[in-house]
Amino acid sequence: MYTADDRNIHSVDEVTDGERLTLALWFSRDSSHDEDSKLLSRLSQCTSHEVCLPLPASTNMYWFCPHQDGSNQNIGFDVCVARLHLLGFDVHSLQGEDHSTDASEQLMGPLQLAKGGKLLTRKFANILHALQVVQFYHWKASELVTSNVENDTLEEVKAMSHSQLETINALKSVFLLDENLVATTFGYSCSGEDRKDSLDLTGIALAVTSWEEYSCKLLKELLSSLPQWKTYQTIHKVESD
Repeated sequence: MYTADDRNIHSVDEVTDGERLTLALWFSRDSSHDEDSKLLSRLSQCTSHEVCLPLPASTNMYWFCPHQDGSNQNIGFDVCVARLHLLGFDVHSLQGEDHSTDASEQLMGPLQLAKGGKLLTRKFANILHALQVVQFYHWKASELVTSNVENDTLEEVKAMSHSQLETINALKSVFLLDENLVATTFGYSCSGEDRKDSLDLTGIALAVTSWEEYSCKLLKELLSSLPQWKTYQTIHKVESD
């Protein structure tokens, strides 16, 4: 067991290119915190044709602050909003139109994506759903066919109203406090027009179906591994004698 105290002082190498991705894990000897049974129960209720939408954690889990203790809430940004911003997209929360809704809840519910004065009318379940689709589009853009765009897809992109723009700016004022900090943290400029211009709202609309198909494929593979998981506590196939 690797303890998180002064008995295990450690460090990491400097990242000189790209970005560092960290997967944090916590271990406990208390069986009441065992997540396997909960996850197995949920997966057992899924079908291979079902689209499992991502469920975000509380918004403070995605808040980045340059101060280690995170004490200054006037400095920092929401990682999900920042990643969308770097790819050229703004977030329009449908809950933001209800001024009685707390700002911290606006990313947890239905929202839309905007860019360059245009709004994609298609609704996403939450900020993680939108981010996964956009990052999938960014990853697979060269493979997605956009030459024969149907009229229904084009009609999903509309001009933004003044009130919608105000809602977007209000959200940015809460979750994207310092764009320069975003650029510094992720290691590339927010003004990278080549990166931003290569992605558009019509492409996002087309990418949704491809993302759903890809997600269903991954879910099908995961469900096929459930017997091994239940028996051997691994999702990899184990050959038995």
